[in-house]
Amino acid sequence: MMKTEKAAEPNRVKETESIGAIAAMIRQESKAGKLISGPEILRRAADQELFSTPAAGPGGEAGSILRKVVDENEDLHELAAEDGSRSYYSSHFMTEAYAGILLQKQGDPLRLIAEIVRKNSAAYPRPVPLELFTQPPFGLTPHEALNDLERMSVLDEYRDIETTHTSTSRVFLYSTRHLDPEHASMLAEWFDVGQSNNP
Repeated sequence: MMKTEKAAEPNRVKETESIGAIAAMIRQESKAGKLISGPEILRRAADQELFSTPAAGPGGEAGSILRKVVDENEDLHELAAEDGSRSYYSSHFMTEAYAGILLQKQGDPLRLIAEIVRKNSAAYPRPVPLELFTQPPFGLTPHEALNDLERMSVLDEYRDIETTHTSTSRVFLYSTRHLDPEHASMLAEWFDVGQSNNP
């Protein structure tokens, strides 16, 4: 074995250990129902001395290892936010859709609510109960959900997001781009009351 090959061997071992440790880190966060950002991975990896050189940023050894982590582990995926930042998750513990919601949640909650309501109104078609946004992965409090709904009602970009109330006083949201008010009300009543009365 040549001298350079001997010198390279410890680096390969270190890199393999680093890739395994970072993969485990991403999976652990996903299991807890969270995304982990690129900078957070690099910070933790540097704290654990997983790199042979200081992890200054996404370039160099740290960035190279992060790319290899995703390339070498089928369950690990990278998501890019609108601002260009990157987050990571494991499909062993969450779906792409769930991870996407978590990523959107880091941005504007009004936009997230509107996108979920529009998608449900267009694709299924169905209105969405307001309390959906108080459950994981959204995690808003009932007060926050009502506050966000109130804020949406005065903004032009959310004019299509409307509410309907069922006979049990549950609030459902729908988009007028995809559902007319009568149809949305009928569907909401069916999902809230009719479905359980007609198994």
